[in-house]
Amino acid sequence: MKNAILNLILIVSLLIVFQSYGGSASVDSRGEINVNVKDETEGIVPASSTVPLIMTLRIDRSLAEPGEEIKTIEITLPPGFVSKKSDFDSISREGEKLPDAEAVISGNLLRVELTPAITDHKNSSFEIKFDCRTSNNVSEAVFSVLLRNKDDAPISEFVKPGDADGKSNNDDFTLQVIPNVPPAPVSGFTAEADKTGENDVTLRWQKSTDPDVSGYLIYRDEDFQIDVKNSELTTFRDAIFRDVNVTPGNHTYQITAYKIKTLYSARSQAQTVSVSEDTAVPEPPPALEIVASAEKVDILWKRSVSRDVSKYRILFGSSESETLEPLPDKENLTPHQDYLGKGYTHRYIHIRRLPIGSFTYAVVAIDEADNESAPTKKRLRIFDKPYPNPFTPLSADSDFNTVVFPARAIEDVEGEFSVLLFNLNGVLVKTLTAQLGETELKWDGKNESGEIVESGIYIYQLQVGDSYKTGTIILAK
Repeated sequence: MKNAILNLILIVSLLIVFQSYGGSASVDSRGEINVNVKDETEGIVPASSTVPLIMTLRIDRSLAEPGEEIKTIEITLPPGFVSKKSDFDSISREGEKLPDAEAVISGNLLRVELTPAITDHKNSSFEIKFDCRTSNNVSEAVFSVLLRNKDDAPISEFVKPGDADGKSNNDDFTLQVIPNVPPAPVSGFTAEADKTGENDVTLRWQKSTDPDVSGYLIYRDEDFQIDVKNSELTTFRDAIFRDVNVTPGNHTYQITAYKIKTLYSARSQAQTVSVSEDTAVPEPPPALEIVASAEKVDILWKRSVSRDVSKYRILFGSSESETLEPLPDKENLTPHQDYLGKGYTHRYIHIRRLPIGSFTYAVVAIDEADNESAPTKKRLRIFDKPYPNPFTPLSADSDFNTVVFPARAIEDVEGEFSVLLFNLNGVLVKTLTAQLGETELKWDGKNESGEIVESGIYIYQLQVGDSYKTGTIILAK
């Protein structure tokens, strides 16, 4: 009996705690804290210093119920962190400041009181900006946030940490605290102009051994800064960075190491280089593929390895023409997905129904100085019968080791496109089925088991919709 009473008391206590600290799931929220300094994304602060902070909250009130109005946003500061009333800067909602908000400091609590309270049912972003004195006794500082209603009761659980600002930065309520000591100056810094005709400068230096160093700032001609993250440098000891497309002329370089953007080393000695005009021809695209369908042709290629390529030119010509003419300029698509699963990064769509014949497409890489690479070419053959015939599966030449069956072998019909291949004994050796939109099917001479069949004559049955066409193919190993 005594145990039953104790269990009942425990359950009631838990219910009271649950109701007091976030029993409702009607208001959903997440948030993060960052250093309010441009380009500072690491979530790192120096010890014993005053830093500007920005706390971002994403609060979804679409399902909010009566009693869940937001009157106060309560921030619990980590041990050793101190903020005064005068350190509070502002709170804004969807970029608009809430002018009547007031900050109240009580111990380690920073309470932002809103007037009027938030009563609507919107999903919106809040930003709270304030300065804070950091501790010298912790390496990790954890903030927490609680939303309170007009009766000063919690209206949900503590705000969950997570991406609230849509930026690549510190998506958490935790800040790392590092010693407030600048890193040592960078040693071994050199700058060398390119000698192959590129207008590039190669910079080298010894990486810092300080584990708190997160990157380097390279200064070109005093003002222009290049931010190089430590994580971007693959070498263990010596760092190499290539500054590309530098304006021809004399330039001066210096470098600093930084822990955060407000805690950096002294600059290195200046290095002066003379940069020449860009006369180097870019490397051509390493791969090109042409995919023809009924009313268009897809030109797919991989980007040039040259880092200063600014655009590509597409050329086209027929077998009767001795020259290739440029196709109209279009925006080169650089998709996130991988076209055909083969690493193609660019795509040009040529809207045209090609007649029967042989055609050539080419892609040229062009850099910022209008230097053009050699063309990467690919031939496209549009026939009304299988080709080549005969073909040789063991040949290294892609023009002869695969037979292509065109849907145009049957004119003026539409529907599913397939090809059946039989030996002279009438045994089916391979079935080819086109995907939607495909106008060609290819046979590499292999049967359904993936083995190359014997040399000889094979009968094909090409079907488009309800129409058929038969013929023979000669396979020669």
